[in-house]
Amino acid sequence: MIWWNKVFAWIKAHWNWLVLLLLAAVAYFLGKKDSANLLAHATIAKDQYKKDVEAIEKASKEKTKRDNKIDNKREEVKKVLEQEREKKLRLVREQETNTDDVFQNMGISKK
Repeated sequence: MIWWNKVFAWIKAHWNWLVLLLLAAVAYFLGKKDSANLLAHATIAKDQYKKDVEAIEKASKEKTKRDNKIDNKREEVKKVLEQEREKKLRLVREQETNTDDVFQNMGISKK
């Protein structure tokens, strides 16, 4: 029975350490459950982030492809317009122009 008196005296003298140890144990076991939940949320967020990155990369590739297609079409149209311009300029250069005819077409008569 003497050992019981010694244990009781030690508990009475160091009750604050025992309470702190008990609170630490409770916090550990409660935190273990919360950490599992946090890990699950982090995993879900990571998966969502990967999906977002893939979607952004896909959209970027599609935009690049669309821009390249537009650039190619623009170059084709530019070449066609330049060819038509050169053709029209060649026709104008080949035609003989008489200043009297030009003035008559404008409504100016020669005196």
